[in-house]
Amino acid sequence: MAMYSDKKNMKINDNWIFYKEGQKAEIITLPHDAMLYETRDARCHNAENTGYFPGGKYVYEKVIRFSEEDITGKNIQLYFEGVYQKAKVYCNEVFIVSHEYGFTPFYADITDAVKEEDNHIKVIVDNSLEPNCRWYTGSGIYRSVHLFIRNKNYIDDVKVHTVSIDPPVIHIDAYPVENCDLTCRIYGEDIDFTIPLKLIYGTHYAGEAELSNVKLWYPDSPNLYNCTVKSTTDSMDVRFGIRTIKCSAESGFLINNQRVLLRGGCIHSDHGILGACSYRDAEFRKVKILKEAGYNAIRCAHNPACNDFLDACDELGMLVMDEAFDGWYIPKTYHDYSRVFHDNWRDDIKAMVRTGYNHPSVVIQSIGNEVTESVDDKGILLAKEMAEYLKQLDGTRPVTAAINVLLNVYTRMGFGVYKETKEYTAEKLPPKKEGYVEKKTGSAFFNATVQKLGPLMFFMSKGRRGDNAIKKVAEYLDILGLNYAASRYDEDTAKYPDRVMVGAETIIRELPYNWERVKKYPSVIGDFAWAAWDYLGEAGIGDYMYHSYSGLPLLAGSGTIDILGNIGAEAVFQQIVWGLRKKPYICVSPLNHSGEIPKKSAWRFTNGINSWNWPGYIGKKTQVEVYSDADRVRLYLDERLVDEKKVKEYIALFNIRYVPGVLRAVAVYDDHEEETSLASGSGKMSLQSQVIYEGEELIFIEIIAKDEKNLHLPVAENHIRIQCEGDVDLVGLGSARTKTDESYLSKETHLYQGRALAILRKKDTYKKLPVVNVEWE
Repeated sequence: MAMYSDKKNMKINDNWIFYKEGQKAEIITLPHDAMLYETRDARCHNAENTGYFPGGKYVYEKVIRFSEEDITGKNIQLYFEGVYQKAKVYCNEVFIVSHEYGFTPFYADITDAVKEEDNHIKVIVDNSLEPNCRWYTGSGIYRSVHLFIRNKNYIDDVKVHTVSIDPPVIHIDAYPVENCDLTCRIYGEDIDFTIPLKLIYGTHYAGEAELSNVKLWYPDSPNLYNCTVKSTTDSMDVRFGIRTIKCSAESGFLINNQRVLLRGGCIHSDHGILGACSYRDAEFRKVKILKEAGYNAIRCAHNPACNDFLDACDELGMLVMDEAFDGWYIPKTYHDYSRVFHDNWRDDIKAMVRTGYNHPSVVIQSIGNEVTESVDDKGILLAKEMAEYLKQLDGTRPVTAAINVLLNVYTRMGFGVYKETKEYTAEKLPPKKEGYVEKKTGSAFFNATVQKLGPLMFFMSKGRRGDNAIKKVAEYLDILGLNYAASRYDEDTAKYPDRVMVGAETIIRELPYNWERVKKYPSVIGDFAWAAWDYLGEAGIGDYMYHSYSGLPLLAGSGTIDILGNIGAEAVFQQIVWGLRKKPYICVSPLNHSGEIPKKSAWRFTNGINSWNWPGYIGKKTQVEVYSDADRVRLYLDERLVDEKKVKEYIALFNIRYVPGVLRAVAVYDDHEEETSLASGSGKMSLQSQVIYEGEELIFIEIIAKDEKNLHLPVAENHIRIQCEGDVDLVGLGSARTKTDESYLSKETHLYQGRALAILRKKDTYKKLPVVNVEWE
């Protein structure tokens, strides 16, 4: 067992003992999602919220051995990046700390409880009360744990922000535990210098520095620098970018005095077939793909982002709206955070701000999502208090809240979707008599309503009722976030000329209308589509669900990027609307479901696939969609003109029967043409597996069905088995199928639309890429 002498900060993810109450213990490596190991149950109270995964009560234990040198005169803390939820931490049977919220990091100071030699750490996690969230949360210690061994007078925090860019000036704040002399080194490309920090009050030190020969941080050029604050007993390193944020109805949203239109998308924090497990490699891969898909901004819905995700956004140039809460004191699910909100919200906002402060990617902070409390005096005063508190902690970023106007209108009329329960007991609900029956209340009711009304929501948020439902809370927000209420843009721009608005959550099909307003009005700073990346839970909310698939609903199905990281048709549609792509794009309704009528959703306007390779379906009817910003599109099959159609809101539709050949779309402009094509293949299938991303810890391997012409075969839904030879562990295997009973922890799965993904974790002895054998039938 390793001794920890001379180690200041290290991850301690290895060799934890894990068990569920009443079950056998096993040795695991963090991050760990205990929910993913549960048996899905159609009658569990979590229901569609978590994809029918139940929760539980879990225990994590670890032995840490310290030498006398480790503990003498030292401060020793554990830092948990994320535990879902209701964590209690013990050291040597001494209670140290509890933490309710499952989405914010926290410290456990074990200084007074440690001893020389072996120390027993125990973490009890209680996610047994269901339901407690509207989406898949995972359970347990799903992010990394760190051990800090520092001198008693350690530096607790360092904050850096940009004062100006012409000239470039930065301000540094440092907070040692006790007063001491501090120096600050700023270094990076072409700069390296030291400045003293002066005592301001208490143990708060500060200083400013004018910089030269530096490069600013932009989304397209994310330049970063380093700051090290040092005393005689400790040092702290942080990374920062030099950038300013300004936001006004007159000038719009400005990064370094340049207007930026936010091409945004909303994401949840899970990682698909990894469950809730947050690996640094997975966070970086996710941001990289989002960037490639055309996004320049991400809303972290509806909980604070982790540090690794923000590091990726800093390095790759992605703007972030960080969000504190999904709700406030009115429950959205029976056992949710609302029950402890008043006791904890300040600490959790503080944790969010501390995590994000030095990250230049974080440009907006949100205090809540669809908080219907914002219609009455009590909630409006709370919004004011929360916004003011957030500004005290961080006055460098604008504050927003994502308000669903329709839900606020309903609430003012007395039949709100979310209702405050008069009496609450923290006890398990009685067993459900029936399973997999959607309950039309709460979020499920709203989702069902939107699926039916879809485009009509646009009109339902307009007018006097909508205005009265939001105007008071808007006074306390720097930016008014509007969910599904783009119909207010024209009206409010005229009525409230100083109001800044953002489409905090929008339907993708409405992007053409929304984006015209973003371009037209500086006061409308961007659009965040639901959802950029598919996710676990809210099962079936955004899916084109075919009844021919068996199993419980698992995924939302609403992502422009599927859970494997494949960029879909809706993402390309966005690129064309945003003006990032001129080449037309073809997608085809799945011919292997020709004649079936899927259950559709307002959050998804197509299930088209970018392929004309459908062996076995000759003569079957399908719909071809062509996305373009041209006025007209011609469609050809083997040089025969199928039809010419007028493009309506960036889409031209063609009905056609499948015949193998080359399908070609030509976008016709006044002065030129743009074209693209898809080809058919032989139909003889083979499976290919290839590394598509390798990080420090994880390897992502795509398994894809192709034919002899190397063309993707989306009809392939074969059963596959995977075996890995080498110093790796298989930590995830699955497809993007939204309705399934298959486990991501198995070595077997089925292809979906001709694809699957395997994720391998490297062992300490890892030296080279493993041999991966895929069998199929």
